[in-house]
Amino acid sequence: MNPDSQPTLPNLTPDDRVWRLDWFGECAYPGGVRRYAQPSIKVSLSALRCDPSDHTALLLPDSTDHQHSHEAWVPVAALPILAIGDLWQYGHQIASPSYQRELFKGLRISHETSAFVKAGLAIDEHFLLPLSHHPWHRLHTQSYCVAVTMADGRRLLVPCVELIRFYFGSSGNFLQRLFTSPLTSAALWTSKRLNPANKHLHLVLASRLSGVSAADIGRIAESQFAWRSAAGIHTSCQKASVERHPAYPYTGFPFEGLTNLVASGIWLPFGDQDCATFLVYRLHSCSYPFPFKSLSYEAADRKVWHGNAGGQKSEGGSVSRERKRSKSEGVDSDPGANKAQRSTFFRSQHRFPDLVRKQVWREKLEAMPKADVFLRRSDGSLEAVAFGESDGSSTVTGLDVEQDLADRDSPKANASMPRFVDQGLKMIAQDPEYAPSGAELKVVCAAGKTAPVFSLPVVIDEDGEIASKLLFTAETGRVRQRRACFVEASHESSLQYFMIVEGNTRLAQPTVLVVPNLTGEEAVLLLLDAD
Repeated sequence: MNPDSQPTLPNLTPDDRVWRLDWFGECAYPGGVRRYAQPSIKVSLSALRCDPSDHTALLLPDSTDHQHSHEAWVPVAALPILAIGDLWQYGHQIASPSYQRELFKGLRISHETSAFVKAGLAIDEHFLLPLSHHPWHRLHTQSYCVAVTMADGRRLLVPCVELIRFYFGSSGNFLQRLFTSPLTSAALWTSKRLNPANKHLHLVLASRLSGVSAADIGRIAESQFAWRSAAGIHTSCQKASVERHPAYPYTGFPFEGLTNLVASGIWLPFGDQDCATFLVYRLHSCSYPFPFKSLSYEAADRKVWHGNAGGQKSEGGSVSRERKRSKSEGVDSDPGANKAQRSTFFRSQHRFPDLVRKQVWREKLEAMPKADVFLRRSDGSLEAVAFGESDGSSTVTGLDVEQDLADRDSPKANASMPRFVDQGLKMIAQDPEYAPSGAELKVVCAAGKTAPVFSLPVVIDEDGEIASKLLFTAETGRVRQRRACFVEASHESSLQYFMIVEGNTRLAQPTVLVVPNLTGEEAVLLLLDAD
């Protein structure tokens, strides 16, 4: 996260010392906290006694002051920026130490290998988390973890809140919805479509959900295990509240199968066995594949974007009180309903390597002027066709063309040129058969057009069939007219014109045609007659 935009949580740190985030407690609507729209989660911290940069010392039980620990309530939407073992000062995270970092290759997640356990569980009179080696969970021994038995007989222990934070913590709004009400599809998306042939998933996200959560929502939409995991968050809290018990949230992995898991934490003994249990503080990477091969999404009413921020958080140091004052400060109340929501971003490595190999993009539906309509006669010539019912004395043919419902609320066009234009310009510049080396290329408006990029005309034959070569088919299955633009190439005293035509699918290369003028009708005929 950009240190100049990271919000502070002043109630996390009661004084100017460095505090270690030790453990996550129960969820509740605490009476002393004015926060009603979402529950809060209790966070346990203890003051650091050692050098924050000494990672070996940080693993020792006496590295913090357990006699004067501190507990604070934070909104569940803040979980994306919280993790066990992180160091905080003046309400600001100053370090996220690596502790012991491990790769668990070929880890099998299944009903047979995994089980819910409480942090204070003892097996055969031996504690999974012995207080002598790990005192930091002592205030919340009733909190839940998932224990995974590895192939060599050792255990991987993942706190359930860390599972929730890692697999569903891509945005605070998304996470808040999973905690506050029973899971419904309407809370996450308003429309979804999976193409069974190419496994492309298209989502229309629910209002105020960020595109950074699109892949996580896509997993929930297409996997029963992910749905069960996401739904279990609210269900577990609700069940505990009904039984008048502290509401420690619990849920399992959002999949079953083999994965490579990268995590940082600490190896702990079990009885007389050293390094028998690995307790996860922070999950870094999970290789399990998502249930789609590509994903496009539409976001409703706010500026959202998808991306994987790179880089890592600092490994040590402190922060001054003056620096703290420059941050956005979290307060114990609901956001104002009449206030526009801002965004802040936290950095992380690629959580899911599978997404690095898959295309995930936001689909922006551009508002294009209506396409012209032409009738192609049997001799190959084009005749203009007017819109509307036949009326008056004109000899022009009438045609009733209905607009697709999906296009009626198209957002404004992006100011930048579509990708196919940039691709076509490179094709012209790199091929001397198009234009001489050093020619100046300029995108220009077609005759009678007010924008450089336009939709190709709708061409129908005398039988009323529309020319399919002029159609673009999106990954979602939606069909529209292909787009095009004109390019002027000037070299010395000569001018030459080209038309760049969008490919018929998103992945198809554009077509570059040499044209005599800027009307394009001859180019359309060339395109229609091409093999």
